[in-house]
Amino acid sequence: MMIDFYNYETALLEDVAEFERAKKGKIYPKGTSTFQISATRGQIGYLENGGEVESKYVAIFPCAGIDPKYFNIVLQKNVDEFLYKYQNGLNVKEKDVGKYPIQIHNKETQEVVVFLYNVIDQEEKRTETEINNLMDFKQTMLKKMMI
Repeated sequence: MMIDFYNYETALLEDVAEFERAKKGKIYPKGTSTFQISATRGQIGYLENGGEVESKYVAIFPCAGIDPKYFNIVLQKNVDEFLYKYQNGLNVKEKDVGKYPIQIHNKETQEVVVFLYNVIDQEEKRTETEINNLMDFKQTMLKKMMI
């Protein structure tokens, strides 16, 4: 196989993942994606470590062969399309989450997408830190100027 961003299959979430309304007190595994269905604006999360999930979310676990982080990226990519079709007022019905469109690339392409996403995420964090440091420096200089 080779990396090919243009060659993928489109499936429904219910065909490539398991999902359930999050249960209070249950510990969900690392790699679980979350999708807020109560009072939602399309909030999607990802558990970097196992943990609890609030009951206003659906916990989603991709099937074997799909990288969990890649799966989460695809969820983020398709959220607007899904909400446009299935949001009813402020909420989404749990059963409708199964109709979420998911594109599935081959394993090598999934790995590259995750790698590139992580590089961009790290660069974003580095830039945010640099901005915060510059703002702190500005405040320090303003205070010294007023002395």
